[in-house]
Amino acid sequence: MKIAETAIKILIVIAGCWVLYVKIIKNQDLTEMWQSVKMSFSSLKNILLMVLAFLLMPVNMAFETIKWQKSVLPVEKVPFKKAYVAIFTGVTAGMLFPNRTGDFLGRIFILEKGNRIKAAMLTFVGNIAQMIVTVSLGCVAWMFFSEGNSLWYKIVISLIIIALAFLLYFNIKFLIYFKKLIPNKWRPRVEKYMEIFGAFSRSDLARILLIAIAKYAVYSFQFVLLIWAFDVPLNYFQAMIPIMMTYLLMTVVPFITITEIAVRGGICTSVFDSWFAINGINTAFSMMVFSASTMLWLYNLAIPAIIGLFFIRRLKFMRSSYES
Repeated sequence: MKIAETAIKILIVIAGCWVLYVKIIKNQDLTEMWQSVKMSFSSLKNILLMVLAFLLMPVNMAFETIKWQKSVLPVEKVPFKKAYVAIFTGVTAGMLFPNRTGDFLGRIFILEKGNRIKAAMLTFVGNIAQMIVTVSLGCVAWMFFSEGNSLWYKIVISLIIIALAFLLYFNIKFLIYFKKLIPNKWRPRVEKYMEIFGAFSRSDLARILLIAIAKYAVYSFQFVLLIWAFDVPLNYFQAMIPIMMTYLLMTVVPFITITEIAVRGGICTSVFDSWFAINGINTAFSMMVFSASTMLWLYNLAIPAIIGLFFIRRLKFMRSSYES
């Protein structure tokens, strides 16, 4: 078992190094971004803005840690330090899957006793909370891209989406009833796992949602700081509208990990081009926005993924027994 566990860890590290090599060293988009960075280095103000955005990275990760702690509390109370490490290993594992859906794999294997299947399911509760924040604020931003009579139907559609999202989230325990859709021969085994969704009270869900909002505020402010660092002429409010819209689209558009920077950059520049046109701003600033978006990716994903590589050895893939 020990040999198999060591082999798995080595494979994860090798795969993680390869993905990061392709996405960072061999990526043409990053080469273009560095040219913009060099230009911004001529200003002390811009350098300070970049540094401040980077210093918010551990804060962003801390909010994600607290959110995950609260999410998996029904199966195990994880100390903050251990949970913080799990978030970094989660980012590393997430790099290996489309839309970073595998981040939970780098988290649940740090648990000592808690049932890992239940922990994986609970991890998605925190992810759902984050998605609700992203979708809700994205719908608000969508209204600002309206022209003429389109505003009214966008308001109606947005309100319906937001209301349904919150209704489903605060009644997440009703997912238990989906067990009736499972074939009888597998139902007894699945039931004990699905019942975990009933472990949250609405106050628990509200706390997780508030943490998700705080996390969103941090990483969106990082984006604003980087936009300012690249001298894009937008104030905080003007920057937040296209940022919220960008995050919404990145949530719903699937991508494979190797193309992530290109997809993020394409969505970001398209949204900001539209926003610049609405506000009469030169679309030449789109390249600066793309550079800001790419640097944010480096801060919040690439660097944490590299750090996570050094903590892979702490994961415990094999366990003789655990609590269920």
